[in-house]
Amino acid sequence: MIATAAAALVLAPVTPAAAETVGADERAEGLWHVDMLGLDAVQAEGATGEGVTIAVIDTFINPDVPELQGADVQVRGSTCADPETGAPRQIVSDDPALAAHGTNVVSMLVGTGQAGDGGPGARGVAPDAEVWFYGVGSLDAADPEHCALQDPTVEADGIDLTRDISWFAGEVEENIQGLGDLTSLAARAAIRDGADVISMSVLSGSSANWEQVAFESMIAEVPIVFGVLNPLRELMLPAGPIGTNGLFPVNAIERDGRLLTDRETGKSSGMLSNNIAVAAPGDQLLGVGAADGWGPTLIAGTSYATPITAAAVALALEQHPEATPFQVMQAVLRTTGTGGVHDIEWAQDRLGAGYLNVPELLAAEPRDFPDENPQWVTSLEDPRCVDAEGTEGHIDESNGLPRCHWTTGPFPEGLEKYRAVYVDGEPITTLDEPIETPYSKPPTDAGAEAQTGREPSTASSPLWTPVAVGAVSLVGLAAAGVIVWRSAARRARSRGRSEERGEAS
Repeated sequence: MIATAAAALVLAPVTPAAAETVGADERAEGLWHVDMLGLDAVQAEGATGEGVTIAVIDTFINPDVPELQGADVQVRGSTCADPETGAPRQIVSDDPALAAHGTNVVSMLVGTGQAGDGGPGARGVAPDAEVWFYGVGSLDAADPEHCALQDPTVEADGIDLTRDISWFAGEVEENIQGLGDLTSLAARAAIRDGADVISMSVLSGSSANWEQVAFESMIAEVPIVFGVLNPLRELMLPAGPIGTNGLFPVNAIERDGRLLTDRETGKSSGMLSNNIAVAAPGDQLLGVGAADGWGPTLIAGTSYATPITAAAVALALEQHPEATPFQVMQAVLRTTGTGGVHDIEWAQDRLGAGYLNVPELLAAEPRDFPDENPQWVTSLEDPRCVDAEGTEGHIDESNGLPRCHWTTGPFPEGLEKYRAVYVDGEPITTLDEPIETPYSKPPTDAGAEAQTGREPSTASSPLWTPVAVGAVSLVGLAAAGVIVWRSAARRARSRGRSEERGEAS
């Protein structure tokens, strides 16, 4: 379902396959999250996500389903291209076997609540938000023969995210070979595009891919919300974004508040995840279709708790435009449960900081909270680094690597090393030879230009390349100038929302 060993990359959605088509009389049961989250009152008071952009990373989408008519859904592109022609793989489809998952995810964000027969349909938490969809294509064709990495955001003469820089073994390198991963590339593309929050319900890639994404997320202050594993039927090794420091993993709960559970095995969702941020509704929700057809359907999985959480973040960003994104994420974790504002308390039962509480989130003042990512562990002395046996965070004497129960990394030292290249333009050195990259400082004379050594490769890049055991495939991140500009654009949009509502800028 996710990446396992370092070089073994697997792509999969995080939802169970089963879904149940329901009639009009049964659909109200699938809208239980509307009551639990207080959406009627919240939306009636004007919290609809207007002016906020949510990026969705998934497989395919069918924007023509009735429940999305009138919603602002933009298909931004695919990270998968035909290796022979370079043409982007099609990610818009009316085939429910392909597009039901991604379309259900989007319906949790901006579904109108009306099905094609005029009866109740999937209802979104932030119906007026703008959704940008980034597709990764078919799960059955995510291999080098069928899929080459493509940057859907690259402009003419711009920086191609498939061939800029990579993060490997604690160092920043030039990504000459164009190695990488579909979903992490989509996340970086969404950040470069200027998304306010990212919702991801497909998992793939190596830990190095996602450490690099975490760096970009931290620098740009774009929260990345993703679904943890559903109840497992077989043992899997954690990789991809699982365990990545600074991201926001979401677990799913059933109507009675229990974790999403497989009735046959008794296993519940969130296994292998020690840094879950929050839990949200993710069972027996009213969706738009299943693999065998379109129509009102009951769906379940962390895939759907994820966009519900991302949409709640969008509501808070809309209602508190002067707060920073990380202050809003502080508010998400400080308003869980039913107790109003409180200190963050991470549970050991895979509920993270607790149940998502939208009314309390919107009632809180995020600017009262620290302007820092609440999921980012900065010290091995952090209590979250202590495991169930009482072993504290420490440096492993055998390899010199940090060990923390909460996260596999990255850590502040890596962030600062990456930030120096990403933002400050520090030259990148590969094999002791200075390499001119889009991040290097402009040469001051012909002599400096001559020291670049070689030009970046323009050969087509494979999606995955076999490497030695313990190694990982890599892909680079966006340019500093682009990311700074996009951050400024987000701030400008926030000021615009404040002015529209008569608030101080």
